[in-house]
Amino acid sequence: MNLANKNILVIDDTHSILTFLRISLESLGASFHCAVTAAGGMALCESLQPDIVILDLNLPDNEGLKILPRLKRINKEKHLPVIVLTAHKEQEMLTMAMEAGADAYITKPFIVDDLLRAMYDQLHIRNDAQLALV
Repeated sequence: MNLANKNILVIDDTHSILTFLRISLESLGASFHCAVTAAGGMALCESLQPDIVILDLNLPDNEGLKILPRLKRINKEKHLPVIVLTAHKEQEMLTMAMEAGADAYITKPFIVDDLLRAMYDQLHIRNDAQLALV
């Protein structure tokens, strides 16, 4: 599995998750970028034009659900996949996130393979390990 040449933006305020994702994604060749606030995430998304965003819903300055539609509108020429990574397990929150434009919804604690599978699906990257099972 390879994320070479992919710019990934993670908007999350949990240091341990950012560290874990940085190590995991950079080991697959991705360029890792992060923000710990909604405002910082929006600004970075506008300047970076990432290939995919991983968004927490509980941010110190704003609810991630409120910025989700704004993230999706940043680059109208290109579909920006947004994967919500949150502690919210309620069906209502999942429904609201999907209606706001989320492309996938993963709850914390999470298994990195589940997140990677969602990222590969959204980025349309073939997973050779899955192909080996066919």
